[in-house]
Amino acid sequence: MLLSEMEKKSPFRIFEKSIHGGLGKGNIGIFMARAGVGKTACLVYLALDDIVRGNKVAHFGVEKSVDKVRVWYDQITNNLVESFQLENANELREMVEKNLIIMSYMNRSFSIDKMRSAIQTSMHQGGFTPQVVIVDGFDFEHTTRAEVESFKKIAEEFSLEMWCSARTHREGQLLNEHGIPAPYSQFEDLLSVIVALDPVKDAIFLRLLKDHDDFNPPALHVKLDPKTLLVKTRYT
Repeated sequence: MLLSEMEKKSPFRIFEKSIHGGLGKGNIGIFMARAGVGKTACLVYLALDDIVRGNKVAHFGVEKSVDKVRVWYDQITNNLVESFQLENANELREMVEKNLIIMSYMNRSFSIDKMRSAIQTSMHQGGFTPQVVIVDGFDFEHTTRAEVESFKKIAEEFSLEMWCSARTHREGQLLNEHGIPAPYSQFEDLLSVIVALDPVKDAIFLRLLKDHDDFNPPALHVKLDPKTLLVKTRYT
């Protein structure tokens, strides 16, 4: 299979259709789940899908080393090559190398100001203008509304899509009338798309909690395969 065919058959085309064409520039989307359920895999596959479509991606790993993040990209890239039986695997790897930058912030060194500065530097000094930003590992559980507003301002300022991971717990979290757990319910208006990951037997189903202004969206017919770390249609 060619890259162009893989892009057309990507399960993220179904995902995009479900959220009315995608997240959209200036907006924030989150993948929400407890630890170890598949948030990073979803973010990395989504980033790779964007790269295949010609977008540049900046990945910010919070308390995750560059090497660790790179392993995620290498593993999922290899799984994509095998799953789709890609004929031009080297082309995919070259696209990833050219259109992805990874930045790591360890020992609580991450700040939103540092992220803004890194984006500006990559644009003005490196000639790398990201259309998509991935933020994996930020502690949304203990953040403030002001910080989420700052994330939103960055997405708007640089006209990019921002996808983040958000940690939840197995039980004990209060849900609001839309089924969104605290503390995320306190700033849900700043989040355009909210996706929950529900582990069931040998799959992890993606459940849409918010689709822009719709808090009662239809079912998402996609799932994450925990063995291959690939997002697939629900019926494969």
